[in-house]
Amino acid sequence: MCDDARGVLGDSFYIAVGTFIVETDTTLRLDGDAGEQGVPIDWERNFGDDNVNRFRLDGFWRFGDRHKLRALVFSSSRSASRTLDENIEWGGDTFQANATIDGKIKFSIYELAYEYAFMRRENYELAASLGLHYLDYEATLQGNAIAAGTAETADIEEAGSVGAPLPVFGLRGTWLLSQTFSIDVSGQYFSLSYGDYDGNIQDYRALLNWQPRSWLGIGVGYDRFAVDLDVDSNNFKGRMDWSYKGPMIFYSVSF
Repeated sequence: MCDDARGVLGDSFYIAVGTFIVETDTTLRLDGDAGEQGVPIDWERNFGDDNVNRFRLDGFWRFGDRHKLRALVFSSSRSASRTLDENIEWGGDTFQANATIDGKIKFSIYELAYEYAFMRRENYELAASLGLHYLDYEATLQGNAIAAGTAETADIEEAGSVGAPLPVFGLRGTWLLSQTFSIDVSGQYFSLSYGDYDGNIQDYRALLNWQPRSWLGIGVGYDRFAVDLDVDSNNFKGRMDWSYKGPMIFYSVSF
C-alpha cells in the first residue's frame, strides 16, 4: 500500500477525465413548423460514425463525512457525408434520394448533484443522489432538398436543437478492494412529462479504479446512457431516442 493513497472513501476531492469506445443507437424525428410530421431517421444506418469526438469529466467534493457534491461534463460530436438511398423528411423539408447529404450531431450533458451516503462503513458506502442534468443537443442535415411548402429544390441546411434541464435521482455504491483499488457502481433515472418535454433519461455505470498515488489513477469501466424524449419547442419539434453503451478508460486524481 502507498502512504499517500487514502482511497476514494476518505478523500475530499476526486477528478477523472476519460473517453469511450462506444456503440451508439440514434433515432431522430424533426417535424416542420407548419405541423408536417417528419420521418424517423436511423442515424447510424444513414450516416454512420465517420468523425467522432468524445470526452467525459467526472468529479466530486466531499464536504462532510456523508455529504458530496458531484459534477459531470460529457461531450460527443460526430459528422459524416452520405448519398441517400431514400427520401428523408426533416424539419418540413425533403432531402432527396441519390443526393449527397452532410449530417452532424453535437451532444453535451452537464450535471450537478447532491449525494448523501445513507450507509457508510470502513470499506464501502451506499449513497442516494438528487441532481440536475442539462442536456444540449443539436442535429443538422445539409444538402439538396425540396423546401417546405414549395416544389423547388435548393441547397438547404436544417437544424433542430434541444436545451433541456432534466432532474435525475440516483443510487451509488463504492467498495474499497484495497487501499488502491476500488469499485464504483451507479445508476440514475428520471421520467418527465412537463411543458415542452415528455420522456426519460437513464445512466448506468460500473468502474474499476486503481489509485496508487493521489496524482495517479487509472480506471476502466462500462457505461450505458439513454435519452428518450418527445419535444415540442421553438427549436425542436419531434422526437429523439439516443443511447450509447460501451467501455471507457479514464485518468484520475484523488486527494
